Amino acid sequence: MRDATLILPLKGEFILLGRKKRGFGKDKINGFGGKVKEESIIRAALRELKEESGLICKEEQLIKHAELEFFFPENKAKEWNQKVHVFIITSWEGEPKESEEMTCEKHPLDKLPYEQMWDDDKHWMPYVLEKKKIKAKFYFKEDCNTIDMHNIVEVEGFD
Repeated sequence: MRDATLILPLKGEFILLGRKKRGFGKDKINGFGGKVKEESIIRAALRELKEESGLICKEEQLIKHAELEFFFPENKAKEWNQKVHVFIITSWEGEPKESEEMTCEKHPLDKLPYEQMWDDDKHWMPYVLEKKKIKAKFYFKEDCNTIDMHNIVEVEGFD
């Protein structure tokens, strides 16, 4: 299972999200992140944040709130199964800007566009936005869009 990252930039009552313009998750609204290459999870998160949104933050500004494991049907499993390390940031440098891969959109926390996001987001994101730490597993149906079953557990921290 490959590792991936996701950063959710928060300011007051708003969250910065982007609409994916290409590749995995195209047309879905999501946080900023992606694959871990030959680097640490933290370095990957910082790199992806800058590439996708233009925002820059320091390692100590990343606050980990979730480890999400995603399991897809057999025909997609090898390339799509992943463990996503989710971080919140509340401060950063730079102004958000659209990239080749993602738009940048500010959304009120009480009106998130879950219907335009991955099906799992409505299950785990409320925990993270309440600053809870969780580990979760999500199993997708054959359509690769709908959750078949999931399990979310609150934790004290991460290894």
